[in-house]
Amino acid sequence: MDLRNAACHCHRDARMTSPTPEDQRAARLEADRIATVDTSIDEEGRTDRTLMGWQGWLFAGVAVAFSCFHLYTAFFGSLPHMQQRATHGLFGVVLALAFFSLRTGTARVRATLPWYDWGLILCAILPMGYVLLFWQDMFRARLFPEPYHLLLTVMAVGVFLEACRRVLGWSLVILAGLALAYAMLGHLIPGTWGHAGFSPERMASRLFMADSGLWGMLPGLSATVISIFILFGLIVMGTGGGQAFMNAALVLAGRQVGGAAKVATVGSSLMGTISGSGMANAAATGSLTIPMMRRLGYRREFAVGVEATASTGGQLMPPIMGAGAFVMAEIVGIPYLTIVVAAIIPAILFYLGNFWVIHLSARKEGIAPVPADQIPSARATFTIMFFLQLILPIGLMIYFLLSGYSIAYAGSQAVLATLIVFFFINWEHSLKEKCLIFVEILRKAGISLAMMAVLAFVAQITVSMISATGIGVKFTDMMVSFGGQSLFLVLVMAMLACIILGMGMPTTAAYVLSASLAAPALIALDVPPLHAHLFAFYFAILATITPPVCTAIYAAAAIAEIRWTRAVVDTMKLGWVAFTIPFMFVYSPQLLMEGTAVEIIVVGVVKAVGVLALATATINYFATGLTLTQRLMAFAGAFLLITPGWETNIVGLILTLLAMTLNLRAFRAEATRDATPG
Repeated sequence: MDLRNAACHCHRDARMTSPTPEDQRAARLEADRIATVDTSIDEEGRTDRTLMGWQGWLFAGVAVAFSCFHLYTAFFGSLPHMQQRATHGLFGVVLALAFFSLRTGTARVRATLPWYDWGLILCAILPMGYVLLFWQDMFRARLFPEPYHLLLTVMAVGVFLEACRRVLGWSLVILAGLALAYAMLGHLIPGTWGHAGFSPERMASRLFMADSGLWGMLPGLSATVISIFILFGLIVMGTGGGQAFMNAALVLAGRQVGGAAKVATVGSSLMGTISGSGMANAAATGSLTIPMMRRLGYRREFAVGVEATASTGGQLMPPIMGAGAFVMAEIVGIPYLTIVVAAIIPAILFYLGNFWVIHLSARKEGIAPVPADQIPSARATFTIMFFLQLILPIGLMIYFLLSGYSIAYAGSQAVLATLIVFFFINWEHSLKEKCLIFVEILRKAGISLAMMAVLAFVAQITVSMISATGIGVKFTDMMVSFGGQSLFLVLVMAMLACIILGMGMPTTAAYVLSASLAAPALIALDVPPLHAHLFAFYFAILATITPPVCTAIYAAAAIAEIRWTRAVVDTMKLGWVAFTIPFMFVYSPQLLMEGTAVEIIVVGVVKAVGVLALATATINYFATGLTLTQRLMAFAGAFLLITPGWETNIVGLILTLLAMTLNLRAFRAEATRDATPG
C-alpha cells in the first residue's frame, strides 16, 4: 500500500523557482513514467509490484518497522552482532520478496501476495529466526554441523540470491553462484587454480554458522553504518533538503555561461554525496535538470551526460561520499577523517574538469545562462532554515567524528538534528502533515534498506568464498605476474577489473568486491593501502557511466527519451578526465594530502592545469575552435602535465600555454577581420 497519496494531499512543499511550469509538468510526467518504486528505477526494465488491501498495509508497515528498527539501534545501541545482522537480513528479504515480482514485464498490481512468495518468506523466517534465537549455540557448534544446519544454509542462501535477483538482476547473483561453485568444485579444477574443495558440512559451517560468512563484515556495515546514512539521506531529501540543494545550485551557478548544466552538476553532486547511488540520483534530480537543460538549448545527449556524470561524481565528494568513506574506513582500518581529507583534491579535479567541459561546450554552442527571473535570490535561498536543515546536520556529524565518536553514532546525531528541525522549527506544515510525511519517508527508507540488505548479503557470499578458497591471492599473483612488476600495467588491469565488477552493481557492493580482488595486487607492488583502495573505489563508482552496463546513463536517458547509446560519447567527454585521476594520485601522492604544504599546492596546481588542458583538447575549443596542431599540442601537454616528473611537467606546461596562445591569437585575428568594414 502506497502511503504517498495520503502524504501528498497535505504536503505543501515550497516550489523551486528555477524551472518553468512546463519543466515541472515534464518532470512529473517523466518521474511517473520511469519510477515504479520511489526508491529506485529497476535497471533491467522491470517494474515493481504494488500490493493492495490489507497486505499492502501490512508490508508498508513492515517497511516502516524496518526503518524504525535501525533508528532505534542507532540511538540506543545495536543488538549482538549476529542478531543485528539476522534481523537486518530478515526484514530485507521479506520486503524484497513483497515489493519486487518474480518475473520481468509490466507493472503488477495485486490484492494478495502469490503463494510462492509466501513460501519464500517462510524460507527466510526459518533460518533467520534460528539465528536470532540460537546464535550462541550455533556458533559453538559450527565445527560439527547437523543435517538441519545444511538445510537452513540452503534456505538462507537461496532466498538471498532470489531476492537479489529481483532487486538487481542477474549480475551479482551469477557472480555469487560462480563463487559458490568454485568453492564446492575446486577439487575438479587442475593446476594452480584448483583447491581441495568444500564439503556441504564445511560450506554450512563457513557460510551460515560462523560470523565470517553470511553474517560477515559487509552485512554488518549494512546493518549499522550504511543503514543510518540511507535513513539520513532520505530524511534530508524528504523534509525539503532536495529542493534546498537545487535552489542553492541555481544561486551559485545559474547566472554563469552554461548555467543550466552547471546547476545540474552542483545540485546532482550535492544530492549524490548523500544518496550514495548514481542511478537513483540521476533519476531523482534528472527529472528537473534535464528538461531545464533541454529548454535552454542543450542537446539531449549532452544533458544526459551532464546528469549522469554529476550524479556519479557526487559519491566521490567529501565529506559523506555516499557512505563509501565509512565502508572504506572499516575495511582498511584507516580513520574516516583521513580518507575524507585525502579525497578532497581528487574531487576538486573531477569537478574542475567537469565544469570546464560544460563551460567550453556552452560557449562553443552559444548556450545562454539560466534567465534571471528563474533564479531565486541568495537572501531567499541561504536562510536560517537552509543552514538548520542542511549545514547543521552535516556539521554535527563531522563534529562528533572529530570528537572520537563512532560513525554510526555521528550519523544518528545528524538524523536527530534533521528531525528536530523538521518537527519543531519548520512551520510550513501542520503536525499531522509532518507525521504523514515522516511515515512516508520511513516507508521509502524501508524499501531502500531492504534493497541494500539483500545486496550486502549476496556480496558477502562472494567475498567470503573469495577469502575461503584463496582465489583472491591467486588473482593478485596473476596480475602481478602478468604485469611483470610494471605498476602501470597492473593499474590498468586493476582498473578493468574494478569496472567489470562494478557494472550494474550498487556502489558499496562494487567497491567491496573490487577491494577484495584488485586492491591487494596494488598493495603487493608497494602501493599504500589508502591509495590502492581509493583507486578501487573510484573505478567501482565510474562503472556506472562506463558502457555497456552504465546504469546512471540508463536512468538519465530514460528521462531524456533517447536510447542510452546516443549519450555515451557526450558522457565520456564529460567524465573521462575522471578516469585519469586515480592514476594521478597513485603516482603523485601529494594529491592525497601527503607531503609538505608547498608540495601539495604545487602538484595540485600542475595537475589542475593538466585537467583543464585535457578538457580543452577533448571539446576542441578554447577561445575559438582548435586547429589540428593546437589540439595535438593540448593533448600532449595534458598528458605530460598529469604524468609524474618535473621535467615532463615543464614541457607539458610550455606546450599547453603555446597551444592556448596560438588559439587566442587566431580568435583575435578572426575578431579583427569581422570588425573590419567591407
